[in-house]
Amino acid sequence: MLVRSGELRAIQVGGRGQWRVEHAELEAYIQRCYEETAALIAREEGSTS
Repeated sequence: MLVRSGELRAIQVGGRGQWRVEHAELEAYIQRCYEETAALIAREEGSTS
């Protein structure tokens, strides 16, 4: 789970185990994913040249 692994910041609210993720935290996570993907592609392209 993204929250438990620390990849996505959130807080648990209420007694039913629901999680609250701020919009800014979700957008930051998505941006990191884009950056990681771009870096992976760049490494793969560099290793095949």
